[in-house]
Amino acid sequence: MDREFRPVVVRRRNKVEVEEAIKDLEKRGFVLQHPLTMFPNGRWFAKMQKIVV
Repeated sequence: MDREFRPVVVRRRNKVEVEEAIKDLEKRGFVLQHPLTMFPNGRWFAKMQKIVV
């Protein structure tokens, strides 16, 4: 049975915190789908997805 993994959206106010969250998820087998971006409201955003083998 194939499992579909939904993308994980990482949102933080502090750039350092979101970079730490990205590194943690990469260790768990996630890859970056959307690059780290800052929105006008001052929040940092990145989208990641689990690697399915």
